[in-house]
Amino acid sequence: MISKIGKISGPGRPSIHLGAACPQMISTCLTASDKAGDAAEQTREILTTIDDHLTGQGSGREKLMMVQVWLADIRDFPAFRDVWNSWILPECPPALSVVEAAASRRDSLVEIRAYAAR
Repeated sequence: MISKIGKISGPGRPSIHLGAACPQMISTCLTASDKAGDAAEQTREILTTIDDHLTGQGSGREKLMMVQVWLADIRDFPAFRDVWNSWILPECPPALSVVEAAASRRDSLVEIRAYAAR
């Protein structure tokens, strides 16, 4: 069975779920809801929400397998890295991919997709 997490829809936007989980895995993909913050603040908010999604589905940071990050400006990498390094569990970091890519909304500085075992 597949369970879905957090549906978004509305005029001018695609209808999507923020994540999905099956018996073996959970995946979630997010941008910050508060777009006023800088890259570090947006990263912090996203990682907090990822924590909530993981624990809500019987997983956690220790079970992260792969994380993909899109930064609107690669010069924000140090800000992302500092927040990431303080959030991740040092004994079991996941694979990580960080690239520069423009988001569909210019105020989204960071987007993160995480895959974790359940």
